[in-house]
Amino acid sequence: MIKKITASLLLTLVVPLSNPVSAEELTLTQQWQTKAELKQPESVIYDIMRRSLYVSNINGEPSGKDGKGFISLIANDGKIEKLKWVDGLNAPKGMAIFGKNLFVADINELLVIDVETAKVTKRFALDGEHFLNDVAIDRSGVIYVTDTSTNRIYRLYRGKLEIWLEDEKLENPNGLYIDNEHLIVGSWGKPTDGWKTDVPGHLLVISSKDKSIVDFGNGSPIGNLDGLAKQDDHTFLITDWMQGKLMQASDDGKVKTLLELGQGTADILYLRSKKLLLIPHMMEGKLIAYTTK
Repeated sequence: MIKKITASLLLTLVVPLSNPVSAEELTLTQQWQTKAELKQPESVIYDIMRRSLYVSNINGEPSGKDGKGFISLIANDGKIEKLKWVDGLNAPKGMAIFGKNLFVADINELLVIDVETAKVTKRFALDGEHFLNDVAIDRSGVIYVTDTSTNRIYRLYRGKLEIWLEDEKLENPNGLYIDNEHLIVGSWGKPTDGWKTDVPGHLLVISSKDKSIVDFGNGSPIGNLDGLAKQDDHTFLITDWMQGKLMQASDDGKVKTLLELGQGTADILYLRSKKLLLIPHMMEGKLIAYTTK
C-alpha cells in the first residue's frame, strides 16, 4: 500500500529573521518496505556504482561481541537480495562507502569491507570499552567515526584510528554528517538510566579546521538523536530513536515532527537527487523508503 503523509516544512531564507519565513508542504510518499526479516537494522548506505543498498543488522545486544551481526544486500525496490551478505560481525551500526570499500562501525572496531568480494579486509581496533556508532567520509576520503560512550570523534588517518576530538560538549555523539568544512553531529544526550536521558540531545556543528563546536539552531533539546541527513542549506532531517520520530530541524531553531513510526527509527539516508528517504526501523526489522516532494 502506498501511503502519503503531508507535513508543513518551514524553509529558512537567507534574509534577516525579522522578515517573513516562507513555508511550503513536504509530502512523504511511502514507496516500499522490505519484508520484516531484517534483524535490528541500524544503518543504510547506497552504493551508487553498483546501484545497491547495504543495511547493517545488530541482531542482538548493541554492545554485544557475539558474532551475530551482519550486513544485508537490498535491491532498489526493497527486495532483500541476500540477508547475510557479510556475516560474523558483532553489532554493526553506521556505515560509509568510498570506492569499493565499505566502512562499518562495530563496537570497538572500524571494519573495511571489499564490496566486490563481500569480505572484511581490514580491522582498525580500539582498546577498552567503546561504542562506535556512525561513520562519515569527507571529500578527500578522510573517515570520521563517533564514539557515543566516550564523547569522542575518531579519525582514520595514515592507517591509524586516532582521537580527533574529545569533548563533553558532544553530549554522547551519535549521528554524523559531513557538510563541506563542517561536521554535523546529532547528540543523544547524557544517559541517566540505561539509554534514557533527563535532557535529550540536539544538533551540533563542528569546524573541521579548528574543531570549534557551536549549536545548530538555538541549542534547545530535540531528542535522542540517531540519524541525520541534509535536506537543504538550512535544514536537516533527523530521527529520535527513543520516540520513533522523523523530524525536520531548521537553522532558525524550528523543529517539526514529520512522521511518528514508533521507537527504533535509526540511521537514515536521504538521496536528494532521487528525492528518496530511507529509514531503517530497528524494532520492526525492516527498511522503509519514502519519496519526497
